[in-house]
Amino acid sequence: MNIIVIVTIMIVIIGLIKGIANDPNRIGKRGEKLIKNILIDNGLGSEERILNNIYIPYKDKTSEVDVLLLHETGIYVFESKNYSGWIFGDEDQYKWTQMINKNTKKKFYNPIKQNITHINALSKFLGIDRTKMKSYIVFSERCELKKVPENNEQYKVLKRNRLSEFIKVDIEKSEDIFTDEEIRNIFEKLKPLTNASEEVKKKHIENIKE
Repeated sequence: MNIIVIVTIMIVIIGLIKGIANDPNRIGKRGEKLIKNILIDNGLGSEERILNNIYIPYKDKTSEVDVLLLHETGIYVFESKNYSGWIFGDEDQYKWTQMINKNTKKKFYNPIKQNITHINALSKFLGIDRTKMKSYIVFSERCELKKVPENNEQYKVLKRNRLSEFIKVDIEKSEDIFTDEEIRNIFEKLKPLTNASEEVKKKHIENIKE
């Protein structure tokens, strides 16, 4: 085979590999999977208590929960941000900033507000008070949280490598509020919402863009 042809093929293959590696959807799904694995590996939940990509009907639209843990001490709702770079944001800001380098900045919707919407949707759908739900905003280890709100009882903003540490403390200091039967019932009610059709997913993305 001609050396030029070989080099051309290699360039195309490398380009495809980079494209796959940098695909935002793949990066996002990987972050969600890592959160789920951390919960399971640390004995914080099982396959029967963890759900991901739940499309909850809410105000004529859908609200997608990345990862959710059902536990005796509450419903833990995780918003995954598998980002790199420096992260800046305040609790009340509409948009936060991801600074990849001095010339590249990206804006993204305030994840605290985003997870509040998820929790409101869950609360309405399940008929469970939102005070029984805990909000976790989980960023990648590859980023630096340069200026973000301090953690409090309403939400936690942290890097993924500290997730097990934070949630163990949260669980240890919380009283049980759900029985095993209640957890099973919640799981069975939410499980079908993880099998959303392509039409529902497409509509969800369109609503986000709007």
